[in-house]
Amino acid sequence: MRIGFVDHHLNNYHADKFLSLVRGPLKDLGADIAIAWESDPTGDDWCEKNQVPRAGGIAEVVENSDAVMILAPDNIPDHLELARQVLPYGKPTAIDKALAFNTADARAIVDLSKQHNTPITSSSALAFAGELEDLLGQLDGEPSEVWVTGMGEWKNYGLHTLSMALRVMGASIERLVDTGTASSRMVTLDYGGKRAFVTVRAADNMWGLFPWTVGIRTSPEKYYAATIADYDKFYANLMRRNIEFFRTGEGGFPGERAMALVQVLEGADNSRAAGGEWVRV
Repeated sequence: MRIGFVDHHLNNYHADKFLSLVRGPLKDLGADIAIAWESDPTGDDWCEKNQVPRAGGIAEVVENSDAVMILAPDNIPDHLELARQVLPYGKPTAIDKALAFNTADARAIVDLSKQHNTPITSSSALAFAGELEDLLGQLDGEPSEVWVTGMGEWKNYGLHTLSMALRVMGASIERLVDTGTASSRMVTLDYGGKRAFVTVRAADNMWGLFPWTVGIRTSPEKYYAATIADYDKFYANLMRRNIEFFRTGEGGFPGERAMALVQVLEGADNSRAAGGEWVRV
């Protein structure tokens, strides 16, 4: 399987990580990064260094790939413009981290995927953390509550924490409220009888102090909980699921769940701006 990369700056951790996975631990899946394009190269020549053919434009990437990954992990507001150039070709496409930071852009991407019959998936790798996978395999019933914690600025890093909650509870959120502060976001998602609690804290010394954690409740008496520690595994799990998605159109975070993540990111900001009021999703 030929995968093409589309990015602004290929010299980033995500491009390096996904390349190393398909050429290393996931080599038996038969995929490789066959071609790549970046709008604004920085630093070393990433393509030359990694022996990946450099495309002259996005069209060349898509025409010479079986599937496409829109990366730009640090330029999420630009995902829509990149998607406008990729999705009309109909190739299965994974969009790194999140579709967008606002629902209008996310909806435009989903609409483009439907218009061109292009399968899309979009998710943080945290949704497929090994520790979370293990918890889901241990459950003795349907989740009634989930709580997740993490660190970082709400949009760029909060989406990682939020993705774990959506992996467990799904996209059918009725309303939400953010009762936190600018540096300590405390978001409650109401599923109409079930709830998810999302806490994201930001500080200069947050690294290591506020690890990603997840807890799932299946009955009045029982919780399952874990701390996310194996970073290599969640990246490998995401890339494995992306390759499965490219081949079958199934797996990963479907468009509905990817859309819900953006709605929560934006809805939490709206709730805070309204003084901590419940807002519909």
